Amino acid sequence: MPDARDNSTRQQVVTALAQHRDAAPRAALAVLLLDLAVYAASWSGLLLTESWPVKFGLALLAAVATARLFVTGHDACHASAFPKRWANHIAGRIAFLPSLTPFSTWELGHNTLHHGFTNLRGKDYVYTPLSKPEFDALPRWRRALERVYRSPAGPGLFYLIEVWWKKLWFPRSSHTGGFRPTYFADSLLTLAFAGSQLWLALRMADPLTAAFAVAVPFLGWNAIMGFVTYQHHTHPCVVWYANRTDWEPLRAQVDNTPHVVFPAPIGALLGNIMEHTAHHVDVRIPMFRLPEAQQAIEAMLPGRVTMIRWSWRYYLEVCRCCKLFDYENRHWLDFDGRYVRPSSVVSTPMRPA
Repeated sequence: MPDARDNSTRQQVVTALAQHRDAAPRAALAVLLLDLAVYAASWSGLLLTESWPVKFGLALLAAVATARLFVTGHDACHASAFPKRWANHIAGRIAFLPSLTPFSTWELGHNTLHHGFTNLRGKDYVYTPLSKPEFDALPRWRRALERVYRSPAGPGLFYLIEVWWKKLWFPRSSHTGGFRPTYFADSLLTLAFAGSQLWLALRMADPLTAAFAVAVPFLGWNAIMGFVTYQHHTHPCVVWYANRTDWEPLRAQVDNTPHVVFPAPIGALLGNIMEHTAHHVDVRIPMFRLPEAQQAIEAMLPGRVTMIRWSWRYYLEVCRCCKLFDYENRHWLDFDGRYVRPSSVVSTPMRPA
């Protein structure tokens, strides 16, 4: 059962992190403009070059620029990029365009549901694991798809289908609690952007190159987003909850949000979003201040944050162990319903610096 002291402890942690909340609007604007320029240059370049290897490389660069733009939009959606609400809303919508992310539906799914109810089944839909009975009740094709989702190559496909297609882009009212004009308008804005891209690509290049220019950076972005999201809340030590009475905010945000440490250039390239415990505890901390806030949390709550140095061995081991979840006994299972003991590459965490 949740510890009643956790509520007061959470307030103490949030209060201690207040010094890291100051927005850095000049830095946010500079990063936004730089990443927009990189995206525009790489996307235009792949239309103009004749070399397909170069086209592919530029498409990957456009996907990375899309991911970086998304991090700025993510901060803006949390109102942590700029001091003014209107500036966050404008910048966020612009930054979200290459990823075709509607600002208002992302705000609902991410800010309200994911952050408000982290790891609570029925609310948080970001890579929520199925139980063994739920998995067995699926039709054969859907079980096969779930196996793909939980494979090392699957997170991007999961994000594309289960998050973007079903929950964000022109979502059904059943997913949003009712129709709202803002949801439709923001989805329409992203559709207009995609249509404009395709029109411009067809004007500048042949149909095959045009289709490549529109599809590949977007699919690459989904691969990046799904991969990163999977790291944030999937680990043998991470607990998911079926009942709200068993769920407690601080445990969800601290104990069940691992700090997965990528090599420094990659972590910085991803806008410090892997300093994810700090982000979950206080969404008002901008990306530029997350590393120092993460260190502060790990110092305040020693032993509670799972800190892991990322490697391919680590990732493959997590994918091997974390297929389904036993919500009654609170541990992960394989698709046959068996507990899989993780190897030392997963079970031996780093010590905070």
